Amino acid sequence: MEKATKEPPFQAVDQRRTFEQILMQVEEAIIDGRLQPGDRLPAERELAQTFGVSRASVREALRVLEMFGVMVARRGTGADAGSVVADSAQSGLQSALRLHAGLLRIPTRDMVEVRAILEQHAAQKAAGRAQPGLTGRLHEIVDGMREATDIHEFNGLDTEFHVELARASGNALLPVLMEALRGTMRRAMLDGFARLPDWRAERDHLVGEHERMIGYIEAGDSVAAGAALQQHVMRFYRHVMEPEAATSG
Repeated sequence: MEKATKEPPFQAVDQRRTFEQILMQVEEAIIDGRLQPGDRLPAERELAQTFGVSRASVREALRVLEMFGVMVARRGTGADAGSVVADSAQSGLQSALRLHAGLLRIPTRDMVEVRAILEQHAAQKAAGRAQPGLTGRLHEIVDGMREATDIHEFNGLDTEFHVELARASGNALLPVLMEALRGTMRRAMLDGFARLPDWRAERDHLVGEHERMIGYIEAGDSVAAGAALQQHVMRFYRHVMEPEAATSG
């Protein structure tokens, strides 16, 4: 039997709107599954011929896709060089959220409140699943948090904990949103830690809160897990991230 020829993911575009149409075709190819994470795009010259446009237009589109976190550009001239479909879009979503938060002057408290709602839901869902081994990685992260020696290390592990908890909910979108929100608030969180007279005391308190949250999830107590997560997020904001709260406490 003759092997079916794989249909190419792209076609020539209308010259009037080359930049937008290239982006549209890439988007459609990803949504349709014709482009998968890890797939390598043809070289710029070949793409330009396929689309029927200049290499400058292709290069511009690839730069935008890289900024969105959709593509990863690998420099060089060897077999590994070129643009590759990313296996994660968190960096692009985080950049977009951070920019829009700045442009729209969205208060940190508003982002914290949205995060608290999402985390409450994630904890409830995780507790409802209560599968064996679901919290193993969470325990490992908390052990690392307990031994963290600087605020950057601790904040990185804390972010990993909350992203992993969102992943434990079973909802594929929650960890993506959580990582974007945490990344957007990273500077405010680090600034808050730096203002504390003894950040290690806060570290120890947070470790205890995280351990209790894991306990509720393991017990399958959705109500307690959700309430604990929401209280944890809002307490941290009031005690650490609000300048007046951190300096007066």
